[in-house]
Amino acid sequence: MKKIINAPENYVDEMLEGIYVAHPDLVTYVNDDLRCLVTANKKEGKVGIATGGGSGHLPLFLGYVGRGMLDGCCVGDVFQSPSSEQMLAVTKSIDSGAGVLYIYGNYNGDIFNFDMAAEMAEFEDGIRVESVLGADDVASGPLPGDGEKSIRRGVAGIFFVYKCAGAAADEMMSLDEVKRIAEKAAASVRTMGVALTPCIVPRVGHPGFSIGDDEMEIGMGIHGETGIRRGKLEPADEIVEEMLEKILGDFDEIDGSTVAVLVNGLGATTLDEQYIVTRKIDQILKGRNIDVKKYYVGEYATALEMAGVSISVLKLDEELEQLLLKPAQTPFFRQGSMNEESTINRAKKCAESTTQKAGESGNIEEADADTNILADFLKNVKEIMADKKDYLIDLDSVVGDGDLGLTMSDGFAAAYKAVHGSGEADSGKLLYAAGKAMSIAVPSTMGTLMASGLMQAGKRLRGKTELGLAEYVELFEGYTEGVMNLGKAKVGDKTFLDGIVPAVEAMKAAKEAGKDVKEAAHDAREAAEKGFKATTSMVAVHGRAATRGEASRSLQDPGAAVAMLVMEAFDRTV
Repeated sequence: MKKIINAPENYVDEMLEGIYVAHPDLVTYVNDDLRCLVTANKKEGKVGIATGGGSGHLPLFLGYVGRGMLDGCCVGDVFQSPSSEQMLAVTKSIDSGAGVLYIYGNYNGDIFNFDMAAEMAEFEDGIRVESVLGADDVASGPLPGDGEKSIRRGVAGIFFVYKCAGAAADEMMSLDEVKRIAEKAAASVRTMGVALTPCIVPRVGHPGFSIGDDEMEIGMGIHGETGIRRGKLEPADEIVEEMLEKILGDFDEIDGSTVAVLVNGLGATTLDEQYIVTRKIDQILKGRNIDVKKYYVGEYATALEMAGVSISVLKLDEELEQLLLKPAQTPFFRQGSMNEESTINRAKKCAESTTQKAGESGNIEEADADTNILADFLKNVKEIMADKKDYLIDLDSVVGDGDLGLTMSDGFAAAYKAVHGSGEADSGKLLYAAGKAMSIAVPSTMGTLMASGLMQAGKRLRGKTELGLAEYVELFEGYTEGVMNLGKAKVGDKTFLDGIVPAVEAMKAAKEAGKDVKEAAHDAREAAEKGFKATTSMVAVHGRAATRGEASRSLQDPGAAVAMLVMEAFDRTV
């Protein structure tokens, strides 16, 4: 890995420090959390607009907070969602009495955490929050039918949604009107990308997938999600023709329309190449009598150092066209002039050193012995996840963005740290505290699901200090319930449940057979392992693996592997 960085674990915060130093007239942060970025020019009575997502996509998310666009943003680690607590802090900061609109990509981790933040904002402060999802990637699934939830990913086209909604809010439109415009823009944009090389998450240190030197992948997502076709690298004109055919074909009617076009570099593709692509796009659109009102060419939504481009087409009506062309001024995007007077609020002085956040891996002080066996269980989970980190990264790299090993290692380290040495005898309170700590430390899809499992298990065992086999069955039933309720999956969908549910059933059977805890734990471990291995016969229904369809059948599910490791830790504990 060759990157101009310091310690990989400080990558995100040191990048943010640089942004605050460079743009103190435009952005600042709240609650001493560098990852909670807000406008330095708050406009009273205006609808606040917030976004968020994983780091590693600049200018996406952070770069569009400023005049005429967004009011706030929070980011997680590279390719990981921010937490609901961080999103809540941004929401409270940007609210000016007119409500807040969330605009974010259609990814489960983001959905879980933004929904939680919206509920907390209304409950704690009476802030009305509405949400609009970006789902513009035509390669990631078909258009949803009436009443169906879109499975399409949100990619670079969300820039157009930010721009139109931001201009509407700047004109002091109501929350309902700003949401309507955001929904219209989101429904009017289509995107597709092509990747030539992989990217490297700093804390992983190696590519999450590989592409041959003479290959390309049409339709790859901005985290390395599988595209629709891999083949030999073709000339630029042929690549553009294939991508535009699919993009334009996704509109009901497009010939003779007015559009805006975004040609977006994914991180390592030169502007020279981007303009070669733009040239061919213009030839094709003119041939179909499509009027391009404006081209945007450059890096708008990257994937670290991935080479490739994406093309986004926004179909315009008179309203969207006027809003799109309104002035804006943000750290990474400027259009027209912003003449209104405003007070410049200087950003806070950057911290001299990055404070270790909850959930970062590190040495945990072994000052006090753990008096609750569940603390020992969490310690064993932590150690196993750290030991199997690379194994989980490799599994996840095949079907996702390769961060699962980091998420589970960091998440269970945070869960254990929250309860270690606490002396808490109430098993329910201990598990609930561990779950809350995990939700803050690793607010990604899998991190949030595991946190939900721990918290639901805590609710089941609240008030219990003595644990026998019946209580352990209840613990893992609660864990399963927490994951199932939040994730909306079921057994057979090729998820964590396909490892944990057989384990719970094995524990129940052991209890009925009169076996002791140790025997039941051993049976549960074996059942979880069998469940994990059985996922190679299943077609994925949820997550990024689902985009592979029948091709996902032969793959081992990383979530079920986590269930297997959790049960290994339980067997080791008892």
